[in-house]
Amino acid sequence: MTDETSRFRARFWGVRGSYPTPGPRTVRYGGNTSCVEVEVGSQTIILDAGSGIIRLGHDLLRRSADGPLHISLFITHGHSDHLIGLPFFNPLYEPQTHIDFFGPRMDNRPIEQLVTPLMSQPYFPVDMRKLPSRRSFYTLDGHEHILWRKGESEPIIARIAQQPQEGDVHLMVTLTNSHPLNGAAIYRIEYAGHSLVYATDVEWKDQCEPAFLAFVHNADVVIHDAQYTTSDYEQTRQGFGHSTIEMATGVAAAAQIGHLILFHHEPTYDDDKLDAMQAGARSQFPRTSSAYEGMEIDLLMDAPTRGKQ
Repeated sequence: MTDETSRFRARFWGVRGSYPTPGPRTVRYGGNTSCVEVEVGSQTIILDAGSGIIRLGHDLLRRSADGPLHISLFITHGHSDHLIGLPFFNPLYEPQTHIDFFGPRMDNRPIEQLVTPLMSQPYFPVDMRKLPSRRSFYTLDGHEHILWRKGESEPIIARIAQQPQEGDVHLMVTLTNSHPLNGAAIYRIEYAGHSLVYATDVEWKDQCEPAFLAFVHNADVVIHDAQYTTSDYEQTRQGFGHSTIEMATGVAAAAQIGHLILFHHEPTYDDDKLDAMQAGARSQFPRTSSAYEGMEIDLLMDAPTRGKQ
């Protein structure tokens, strides 16, 4: 594979849950909501469109230098913290941009009906349907295998996995009902013998779903919801659809993953509290890190690398 396509790199643009929390208490981990960029093979995959996607949009246009830009945007569910940045995602307004939207059916609405009302009257002054960018929509039911052949930008979507060839990017999806009220999508990306799982907005009350453990088994990196401390969870947060660090580390150990990334941080927790939660998680699963804005993970180099904070 050439240097241009031999890449599998995750970059974190938003790591908070529920609502954005900019300010001095969140300066090290960041205050933007969920958005992770994955550069894999020749593909640019974006996981969720929280407020972090706004700065990502500026950076993508800078990198593309007015050339063609093909993006695959995967939405996990319809809650506002995972969609709030979409109306301000600048590539949407550029004619050289083609965005493939993927996401689950929510409340009997396909993904197109889930995202377009965000950019239409009376909620927003600009109608998405009139923008110059090209947009395609793919509603997922949780059993799809999505494949991008090496060098190709159009996805191949099937319910039965096709055999990936060298340089192909393979994405799998499953749905969980552990996040009220409509559940959420979990995504697994595989490339060049490595794998990354994005599993935000999940709650494992008594035990983790066996099907979920099978889905994440042996992944190199798992980005997992870990919003609450155990005490907060037990006192007031049960049933909110989010995990504790113990739930996340339990998944990591049971599924024999390589590296656990704590994600979807509680907006009322400051940087010091997240430091303490990371330390507590590492006592249970040593290969754990707390996600922060600017964090990068190069899966082909097999080690997390810290970006600028």
